[in-house]
Amino acid sequence: MSDVPEPVAFLRTSWSTDPFALGSYSYLAPSPLGVSVREKLAAPVGRLHFAGEATSSEAPATQAGALLSGRRAADEIIKAAGPGEHVIVIGSGFSGLGCARDLTDEGVHVTVLEGRDRVGGRTWTERLDGIPAEMGASWIHGSEGNPLTTLLRETRGRSYPFDYDSVVGRDEDAIAELDTHMAKSEDIEDPDTTAVSALLPRPMPPELRYAVNSVLVQEYAAEPEHLALSAEKEGVAGQGCDLLLPDGYDKLLAHVRGTIPVRTGAVVTRIARDPGGVTLTLADGETLRADRCVITVPLGVLKARKITFEPALPVQKREAIDALGFGLLDKLWIQFPSVFWDKNADLVGWFDPADPGRWSWWLNGHRAFGKPVLLGFNAGRPAHDHAHLTDRQVVDSAMDALRRMHE
Repeated sequence: MSDVPEPVAFLRTSWSTDPFALGSYSYLAPSPLGVSVREKLAAPVGRLHFAGEATSSEAPATQAGALLSGRRAADEIIKAAGPGEHVIVIGSGFSGLGCARDLTDEGVHVTVLEGRDRVGGRTWTERLDGIPAEMGASWIHGSEGNPLTTLLRETRGRSYPFDYDSVVGRDEDAIAELDTHMAKSEDIEDPDTTAVSALLPRPMPPELRYAVNSVLVQEYAAEPEHLALSAEKEGVAGQGCDLLLPDGYDKLLAHVRGTIPVRTGAVVTRIARDPGGVTLTLADGETLRADRCVITVPLGVLKARKITFEPALPVQKREAIDALGFGLLDKLWIQFPSVFWDKNADLVGWFDPADPGRWSWWLNGHRAFGKPVLLGFNAGRPAHDHAHLTDRQVVDSAMDALRRMHE
């Protein structure tokens, strides 16, 4: 009989059903555009400028990439804008606020619009048992030379160096088998248009499916048939270890924002451009006029055509939006009355033979934050399977996994 106690509290994400995200973060899908797809997505269209992690060639799918892309868009505007111009920035994550910060510091008049009722976008910090429960970004990836590490120093924030090798319960033989299959990528002439699944046997045995989920799907938030081999060519913002933030990611975002006002609940549905500027229409019918506009909404929103552009965006821009993938990774934070798992490992892994990849990866909150908290992840297919379940059903699914892990 399992000794796993009932949870005290929980927090759950469902990014695919969030209308302001419709997914978690971007990945490189098989496409003739290859790695150039991000540059095409980032390219300005007249007085429209594009930013966000999906546009970052330096650090895609990270908050560092988002911040750098916002600064890049601000630099474009500062070089091109005339005196007294007004710029509207759509989105208040690291990209939008990073852009607004640089523009404001240069004396540009900026209005920041946010569709949600909170600031931050995919930077979203809640609190659970006194610790920062990151619902979106959790880590600073590649902490050396990373602009977020600079922000961390400026805010005098704490950090926890994360050790991905400090894990219990991982099937190392399955991981080694996956490495053998992935080594065959050296023989593929065109990784841009080839999916990772081309290297894997069909059907995959359960152990290999588990390894694929643990190593690839949890990283890219995409299944191997949707992920390009060339995805591994893309980098992160810095080198060195990854960091967790015991004081919360929101502290870094607040530092970037400073006193910049953000208008929340402002849902943009239409953007019209002309030689003299841009006109934005909000969901309630209100219109706003500016000289330029910076669009930092998640790629999922652009792919779903939630914003109408008049005239339509150029073909190359639409092709880039359609070609780039947008994945799903969801989280479940669970607080317990006491620790029943291995206290000494950063990660707890699990292989469910009946459903490889389901709840296969758990972060040990006791080691990182000193509290009896676990953070469970589902990515790719398991995440989509759980997305439309009720909170109770998701918690029950996780508890079933935890009890079976500790039988």
